[in-house]
This record gives sequence, structure tokens and C-alpha cells, in this order.
Amino acid sequence: MLALRFILFLVLLASAGVIALSEMKLKPLLEEVRDKEKKVGEELGKEKQTSAKEKDRAMKAEQERDALKNDLDQAKKAEEDAKKLADGEAKKAQAAAAEVAKAKAETEVVRKEGAEYFVLKDKGLTPTVILAEHEALPKAKEELATLKQEQRVINVQLTKTSGELNALLNPKGAVALPSLVGKVSAVDPKWDFVILDIGANHGLLRNGELSISRDGRLIARVKASRVETDHAIANVMPGFKKSEIREGDTVLTPSSTILPAQK
Repeated sequence: MLALRFILFLVLLASAGVIALSEMKLKPLLEEVRDKEKKVGEELGKEKQTSAKEKDRAMKAEQERDALKNDLDQAKKAEEDAKKLADGEAKKAQAAAAEVAKAKAETEVVRKEGAEYFVLKDKGLTPTVILAEHEALPKAKEELATLKQEQRVINVQLTKTSGELNALLNPKGAVALPSLVGKVSAVDPKWDFVILDIGANHGLLRNGELSISRDGRLIARVKASRVETDHAIANVMPGFKKSEIREGDTVLTPSSTILPAQK
């Protein structure tokens, strides 16, 4: 038992010596580590200060940037407002110029109308007289048109009557016709007569002779046997038929000339 205690004491004593020896060896290392830790702490503090300064500078730079952007936006808005204002003023100037031109034109019109008014007034054509004549003008035009129509009817009747009288007095004589151009409306090959789309209103007379052509070539010659207002019946003259007559062939007075159809 005593020996065990002695051994335990020796072990404890050896352990204390080892610990003391270890502390003696580790103390310089611990001091060196503390020195490095201190230096690192100091450098870290400097880095924090530098970082804070850089952060402050960055913040100031952002503020300056925002301020510059704001100034640019305001300058751009001011430019747009100035452009709108300039455009508005330009439009106003154009509108004013147009109004001036319009006023000048109206003034010129008024001046001319005034000059024309005094010219008419010197001739006795006052507004009252002009208005009365203007109101009477449609009636006068209508009466004139009626007279012209009546004159045409009388001329047609006179020509027709003269032609019929001439045909009665001289049945075999030639009848003078105006220059006529018409078409063949129908053909009766059995009895050798045709129906024409021209009549007394066009100047055709009974016993008037007409040529029938197609494409500028003479087909036959006919003589009007019955003449109505807007159509006539004509017989084919013997010895003058060169080809069969067709509907749509051209009919004209022998003195008339018709060009061939264009192909």
C-alpha cells in the first residue's frame, strides 16, 4: 500500500514536471501567438476603418450619381417642355399666317365684288333687278327649251311632208337625204326588206335610198318604203345586193363614208 502511494506520488510528480516543462516551452509560443493576434486585430481594425471610409465614399458617389441623374432628368424635361412650347408657338404662327392669308383672300374677294357691283350698278343692274331676272331665268330657259323642241318637231314634220310631197309628185325621182348613219334592226330575206333603227326624227324620207355596209364593204342598197318617227321599212333594190344582209349591219346615205371596224 505504501509502495502504491509512492508510485502514485512519483507519477504525479512526473506529470507536474512535464506540465511545468510544457508550460516553459509553450509560453514563448503563446506569447508569439498573442502578439500575432494583436497585430491581426490592429490590422483588422485598420481594414474596418478603411472599409468604412470606402463605404462612405461609395455612398457619397451614389448620392452624387443620383443628384446628377435628377439634374439630367430635369434638364430633359425642361428641353421637352421647351420643344412642346416651341411647337405650340409654331402652330400658332402657322394658324395666324393662315388666318391672315384667308383674311387677305376674303378682302380681295370683297374688293372684286365691290368693283363688279359698281360696274353692274352703272349699267342699271341693281341687286333687285338681278334677283328678279334670276328668278325669271328658269322659266325663260324652260320656254326656250319648249320652243326648240317644237321647232325640231316642226322641222321634222316639214321635211317629212316635203319628202312625201316630192315622192307623190315625182315617184321615180331621187330623194335628197341628210347624212344619216344607223343599223339594220331586222331582216326578211323572203320578201327582201329590212327594218332600220332610224326614221323621220333622224331626217329619213320615204323613197330615200340608203347603202348597207359591213366592215366598210358595200352589201346592198335599199329604198325606204315606210317611214315612222324612229324607225323605217326599206326594200332591197334589185341589182344592188352583193351579199346577204344581217342584223347589225350599218346603214347610211350613199354620200356618207364609214370606216371599217377596228380589229
